Amino acid sequence: MSLPRGHSEQERLNASFNGHAYSAGLEISPGGPLSPGQPMSPSSPRSPQEERQLRQTIRLIAAAIIFGLLVATMIALLAATVLRCRREGGAGCLIPKQKVPLPWGGSSLWPVGMTVSRIAFGSCAAYDARAQPIWEEGVIPSQPDAFVWLGDFYYADEALFECSPQNLNASQCQCTADWLKQPPFMCQAGELDNARDKMVAQVTQPGYQAFLRYMCPSWDSAAVGGGPVPPGDDLAACPRPMLGTYDDHDYGVNNFNRRLPNKQLFKQVYLDGLGVSATSPRRAAQRGIQWRHTLNPDTPREVDLILLDERYERDPLPCQIRDEWCRNFVLKNKAHPSYGWCQDFLQTGGDGRSGSCCKSDRDIFYGWCTQAANRKDPLWEVACDPASPQFGSQALAVQPDGRLAPRDLQYPEQAEQDSSFCELLGWQQRQWLEEVLAASTAPVKVIASGSVLFGSTPLDNNTAETEWTGRCSGDDWDCYRPAQLNLLHTLQRHAAASKGCYVVITGDYHYSDIKVAKPGAGHLYSAAYQTDKWSTPIYQVMASGMTNSTARPNAKCEGYRKEWAGLRIEGDCGFVKLPSFGMLEFDWQLRQLRMQIRGAEAPQGGKVLQQLTISLDTCQPV
Repeated sequence: MSLPRGHSEQERLNASFNGHAYSAGLEISPGGPLSPGQPMSPSSPRSPQEERQLRQTIRLIAAAIIFGLLVATMIALLAATVLRCRREGGAGCLIPKQKVPLPWGGSSLWPVGMTVSRIAFGSCAAYDARAQPIWEEGVIPSQPDAFVWLGDFYYADEALFECSPQNLNASQCQCTADWLKQPPFMCQAGELDNARDKMVAQVTQPGYQAFLRYMCPSWDSAAVGGGPVPPGDDLAACPRPMLGTYDDHDYGVNNFNRRLPNKQLFKQVYLDGLGVSATSPRRAAQRGIQWRHTLNPDTPREVDLILLDERYERDPLPCQIRDEWCRNFVLKNKAHPSYGWCQDFLQTGGDGRSGSCCKSDRDIFYGWCTQAANRKDPLWEVACDPASPQFGSQALAVQPDGRLAPRDLQYPEQAEQDSSFCELLGWQQRQWLEEVLAASTAPVKVIASGSVLFGSTPLDNNTAETEWTGRCSGDDWDCYRPAQLNLLHTLQRHAAASKGCYVVITGDYHYSDIKVAKPGAGHLYSAAYQTDKWSTPIYQVMASGMTNSTARPNAKCEGYRKEWAGLRIEGDCGFVKLPSFGMLEFDWQLRQLRMQIRGAEAPQGGKVLQQLTISLDTCQPV
């Protein structure tokens, strides 16, 4: 409606308010539409026809709302079913199960249409770019359902060729020895470009390319964007997944630790070689490459494969392991290739005053903890009992007055302490491992360890026969005894809580063997490993030396190759010197696991050279 121009603005507002603004909520008179200027009557009743039309409109609106809610509910249920089927599989699912990232760092792997029954593994391929018959003569004929790299996939710290006596004058074999480089074999240590060149040389090696095509039959390296490496844990491309963790040579420097410059970039090179997705959490700078893969999930055939990272947060070697050797032998000879390393280890590394070696084990576990009066201290369990879940949960240091207390950052030497002992995994990874083992329901836990858990050197001070000083090889878990005991007790604690068999697969030593550490007292290794507190055996299968570049077919049973602690299943000299790889072969019908060492090259290619069979129900040998 409109008003003549002569009316006031207030009258215009009142007319608008009383007319158009309320017209939608008032009844229209039976006489039909209002004519201009005709007043509306709020009491005008609707006609029966209008009432019916209004009710019909309301019913249609209500029906539309109900229909919309039903459609939305069906869509939500369908989406939930799709997610469940992709996550869990099972009856009623037409969608194949896919890997699903888990919040604690892991994924479920279930190759469509097949069960993982044979897991091949190995370490130490070749120093140089020589031929690798192992893939076509050993691994492929053995038909593995999955393959696990255990380190030394390539040798990032060495030249593209072997620095033999014939070519020692080559520039890649010449350098000044320092805390990273040791001529002639380690002149490329810490060199990122060399690391990438060595990785590319390995993955493009013809034998390895044949292996990749076997594991990933739908992958085409010649396709646009295909590249030389398939996505190893993507089941769409690789129904036989390729998984793994690195060791020292892949990491960039032999026997090295968290102090490696550019360690984040060396990690990326390794993950590139393995085919790990660019978006994987394993790529993050603040963490290592530890991961859990569950094979055959949600079935009685479930296997948890736990990949450890033993480099990214590893402390430098404990001081007492190489103190005597450096002080009394190496540092007296400036021409020794390890002179720069020992100088850093004892004198100039770390805080610049007392060397880079880790002091916690010497000062706390072998020092403060050995004093009987300290057993009543509230920190004793945290510092001294590796069987306790509280062990290493605080950053502790012996203070100048002799007290054990939380680290004091005013002292530079305490600034990097994250626990009470020399770490090999690091505090965050230890917490992650606790969560993984607590969540695992798999009857078999396979622990992939680049560093050897049970070494072959004596359990106390070595003799000259071992070729080392100290009780370990310089790189294995025996060098980090408190960390080793903590890992062993962690496995035992979870074995007691949720059962399951524990098998450690490892490499590094350039020979292969099978060992078992049994619970109870009376073994040569009982005191060292505290097996009197164990409830289940722990098995170790070491597969190392995959080619004649790294294996030693003429090696003698002496020095570090001789077993001193009674752990080998075939006696003190029961090791495989030929090029070889490992295999875990599951017989799901008999509920048995065969742990094997297999030959890598003809005429031994694929042949079982050592074997130990255990029951998956009792975890005991059969």
